[in-house]
Amino acid sequence: MNSENYFKERERGIFEYILDNIPDSITVVDMEGKVIFFNSTAEEYFSVSKKDIIDSDIKEFFPNALLLKVLEKKISYHNIYNNPRENSFVVSSAVPLHDKQGNMIGGLARDRDITEIVKLSELLNKTQHNLLKLEKEYTKISTSGEAYFSKIISNNANFIQIINLCKNISKSPLNILLKGESGTGKELFAKAIHYESERKGKFIPINCSAIPKELFESELFGYEPGAFTGARNEGKKGKFEEAEGGTLFLDEIADMPLEMQPKLLRVLEEGVVTRIGGNKQRKIDVRIISATNKDIRTLIKENQFRNDLYYRLDVFQVNIPPLRERKGDIVLLANKFLQEFCMEQGIGIIEIPDDILSIFSEYNWEGNVRELRNVIQRSVIYAHQNGKDKIEKEFLPAYMQKIEVDEINKVINVSQIKHHETGLEEYIEKVEKRIIQNTLKELNFNKSEAAKRLKIPRATLYYKIDKYNITMGEQ
Repeated sequence: MNSENYFKERERGIFEYILDNIPDSITVVDMEGKVIFFNSTAEEYFSVSKKDIIDSDIKEFFPNALLLKVLEKKISYHNIYNNPRENSFVVSSAVPLHDKQGNMIGGLARDRDITEIVKLSELLNKTQHNLLKLEKEYTKISTSGEAYFSKIISNNANFIQIINLCKNISKSPLNILLKGESGTGKELFAKAIHYESERKGKFIPINCSAIPKELFESELFGYEPGAFTGARNEGKKGKFEEAEGGTLFLDEIADMPLEMQPKLLRVLEEGVVTRIGGNKQRKIDVRIISATNKDIRTLIKENQFRNDLYYRLDVFQVNIPPLRERKGDIVLLANKFLQEFCMEQGIGIIEIPDDILSIFSEYNWEGNVRELRNVIQRSVIYAHQNGKDKIEKEFLPAYMQKIEVDEINKVINVSQIKHHETGLEEYIEKVEKRIIQNTLKELNFNKSEAAKRLKIPRATLYYKIDKYNITMGEQ
């Protein structure tokens, strides 16, 4: 063996020794998908020996390997959540390999075992769930307001101001009216305000639109034994008594029957309740938080809501903006719902591509945050059932699949929802990059022809390709 080959073999041996002793699985393939390196960690983790897999097609062992996508699309993938086998979880990355001339010669994949971390996270989630159940049952909590406010996330400056405002007024005794469209999170705000207030009593919600008129009075005020046919022998507490020392949340307050409104007003004015069929007045200490998606002032003009009750309820008003007015939060919320749902279902976390985020940005979201959560959960289920690692347009509801976003607006919309404070210069650069990419693709990546079509010098095109890190074949 001559000295040159000796050093080459020696350098390869050192290189393989290093890769064999790192805690991550490393796999290297050539352009045909043939495995040319498979380290000891990969052997142990995937239960595949080197002698079996080296010089074999990776598809024979891993038909859904990330490396196959790298070879096909010639792009990199980073930190993809995956579960290659039952009760096993990894974070995978895969990148193209190039020679000194810039030609792609293969791909390298790294898999990091996070099984123990995921199991620990699941255990923590179950523990948290149990704690929340106990919280609802006993509601004797010292500092639980932050836990609820932390669920209300946003990058929008105005919305963050509303969150801080609600924190500041939580400890006051004032009645609060939450106004906002359906699905904006009014009940979540009400819970956060209650727990932040540190009131000792329970949080009792009641939906005013879901209770039959004839049962409304007994639900709110309770009844004495034998008060009416079908009444319990022991009588029943009303919601006001249940909420003693705490908060009564009157959701959909605008739908409260008109005949019930003077009775509620009297309770708010006098601070006492009397059960149906009884004459004993019970003093109560209850804070009222009400919510509506309707314009109560219009209902007052139409004689469908009492003016005096409205002003009792609307001591402090909080207007919760719809999702379409804070589109910078869409990607934040979408990823939060996606991660939560995937973890709950025990499936790999999938990707939300830019074209889907563009559709999300164009859509009006009449159902607001609730609708976004439902769309994400539906799309994740379809993606998982079809063996996909990302949300595709066909997985969205039919009414969203019809939304078309042109290329320039697609860039701008994705920028808006990812970075709500993106400046003009960054928008222009994103649009310029997309135009150059599309032109190169249409001309089979012929740089000379692309420069002619774009009417710029070739040197300028080369500069911009380098500036925007555009690789030949990038989508």
